[in-house]
Amino acid sequence: MKSFRHAPIRFAALLRSAALAKLALLLLAPPLLRAEEKPADGISLTLLAPAGKSEAGTTVAVEMLALNPSAAPAPFAPPAVIEARLAGGERTWLVTLRGVETGTMEIAPGGFRRFRYELHVPKDCRGLIVLETLAAGRPVARAAWPVTPGATTPEPERKREPFRRIAGLRAAADEIERTFQGRLSAHEPIYFVYGPDAPAAKFQFSFKYRLLNVTDGSETRLPMTLQAGYTQRSLWDIDAESSPFYDTSYMPELFVESLAPLHEEQPVRWLGYRVAFKHESNGRAGDVSRSLNTVYLRSGFVLGRMEDWHLIVAPEIFLYVGSRENNPDIADYRGYGQLRVALGRYQNGPALTYTGQVGRGWEHFTHQVDLTVPFKTSLLDLETYLLVQYFNGYGESLLSDRDKFETVRAGISFVR
Repeated sequence: MKSFRHAPIRFAALLRSAALAKLALLLLAPPLLRAEEKPADGISLTLLAPAGKSEAGTTVAVEMLALNPSAAPAPFAPPAVIEARLAGGERTWLVTLRGVETGTMEIAPGGFRRFRYELHVPKDCRGLIVLETLAAGRPVARAAWPVTPGATTPEPERKREPFRRIAGLRAAADEIERTFQGRLSAHEPIYFVYGPDAPAAKFQFSFKYRLLNVTDGSETRLPMTLQAGYTQRSLWDIDAESSPFYDTSYMPELFVESLAPLHEEQPVRWLGYRVAFKHESNGRAGDVSRSLNTVYLRSGFVLGRMEDWHLIVAPEIFLYVGSRENNPDIADYRGYGQLRVALGRYQNGPALTYTGQVGRGWEHFTHQVDLTVPFKTSLLDLETYLLVQYFNGYGESLLSDRDKFETVRAGISFVR
């Protein structure tokens, strides 16, 4: 009877020993864990964990090695975003790996290429964690490494979390691919703001789609891409009777974009450039019809480390092309360029963005200031940005490009 009474205790101890043995094997094993099979394109993928220990609440670099075991060169396009799962102890977290390099690259026979991904380690991670990819259509790749608590990381709190995040579940509908991964992405800011002056509401949404690579990439250069973009901005007189839309600008564009690779060691880094043809119209007819075409060149520079406070300067120059019969003096108010300057912590902090332009002859100045602050709450798993926008100048809409307008609006921003 004595041995029978203590059997559950011995069995629990045996389970704990097995778990400790499993952790020991993972710690002693190298951080390189290879998938058991190759995907359909013949490229074998391997994850390389960060060197040494990582600190909770920070962004770390994870490398993906793409090996070509065949006797012929093989093209490979690394996914821009990889959904993954972190597991540590009894907890799991759904995370996202964001690629630094994009575009199709060629891997020599028997050769390999390294692709850098950024991963934000959750603040409540502790001890040994295992990263497991969840990319559809490819075998699972894993990497393991130890994580230490951050300097100001609080103890994990017992709080409400979405069941999918706790259980590490994926919806069956996620496996239905409705677009090509890494091609559809954010373009200009997406927001909704409201203020005291009519038209009170203003909202904008925008996206871009990578059509093709104009040039091939290499180990030191990202491919030049041809992309289609679309932005729509509306002024909504929401407080008036029947809440009519005051004016809407429809802005499709086609552009060539060349982005510079990330070099963290440089204090000032070039972001790349974009050359575009853009059409802007309010989609109306008769006396209230407004439209114009422009060709613009935009570039950008960043001063400071991306994970800390940094300054972004993005000048843009443009020319008007084609007919301007319903906006003959638009250059007097919009000029031939604009300047964007942003100061902030774009990975996890606030940002202040200034956009300015001046009309021909250095008259008719226009200023817009956007303050965005991240807002997160465990209630309903809400994550967005709080936005306060100040506008003072001309051309907020094509319909009233000659009228000066000043207002402050506030709301939310999904892309800043």
